[in-house]
Amino acid sequence: MIERGLALSVAVASLLVTVGCSAGTDAAACPSPSPAPAAESALMPEGLAFDQVGTVTHVVSSDGHVTVQAVTDKPIDEVTVLIQDAVTAAGYRPAGMDNEGFEAEVFFTAGDYAAGQALVRRSDCEGRWDVELVLVEPGTVPTTSPSPS
Repeated sequence: MIERGLALSVAVASLLVTVGCSAGTDAAACPSPSPAPAAESALMPEGLAFDQVGTVTHVVSSDGHVTVQAVTDKPIDEVTVLIQDAVTAAGYRPAGMDNEGFEAEVFFTAGDYAAGQALVRRSDCEGRWDVELVLVEPGTVPTTSPSPS
């Protein structure tokens, strides 16, 4: 009888732990995102502003690509359009979008070339979304199509 009571107690405890872990983190317990330092923000392509999207938390430039990470509390349907507008203002063209409700991707071109993608995913903090935008740096994309031989 004691073994059955112990087993029941262990089962209830593990259920509570599982529910607590899968319920997400309370938004009130999540700190406000820290903005990227000015030196990092300066790496963003000219004309690209995420003011309407959310808080830019990190920017890195490497091997002809710039990666912008941000956090937003706007609904995913709205944030995908805002990302598209922000990247278009920097001279890229929208090339499609895939929004599954829990994750979304927005694609961009420059001329005839695939030039970037934004990925929006649920954050660990309830009501927030993590954004990762990777773009080919403007100076690395050929401006014209190759001519036929």
